[in-house]
Amino acid sequence: MSPLSKNLIEMRENNIGRLFQQATRAYSERALTLLHERGFSDITLFHTVLISNLDTSGSQITTIADKAGITKQAMGQLVNELESKGYVKKTKNQHDKRAYLIQFTEHGKDALRAAYEVKIIIDNEYQARLGVDNLKTLRTLLQTLIDNPA
Repeated sequence: MSPLSKNLIEMRENNIGRLFQQATRAYSERALTLLHERGFSDITLFHTVLISNLDTSGSQITTIADKAGITKQAMGQLVNELESKGYVKKTKNQHDKRAYLIQFTEHGKDALRAAYEVKIIIDNEYQARLGVDNLKTLRTLLQTLIDNPA
């Protein structure tokens, strides 16, 4: 088996996709640390997939799974875990009796409020590290990439 070229290794390590992944991971880990410090130490990084994709008025499992880009079965597992921890509740959907509506409990809403406080803290940290103008530019550039996918 032939070794990979130095150029290929550099491209692999420094490509924009990998940088996005690393930045996302760093943001998520910082947010989770701050959330744990606020008393929500039983939330894992995987749980945030459900929390960040659940509409505040409630959603069906299939809708949350589609938004998160994971299977309905995986989302069902997350719902069961967070339900057992008291963050969400399942009720029969009034519009579709075969489906469940997933909603935040009061404890879940408290976690959501804490998560928004955490986001403000991280935004302030990023602003201190990057500067106001650079952070504004970063947001604009990221939004451009989101709005105009290849």
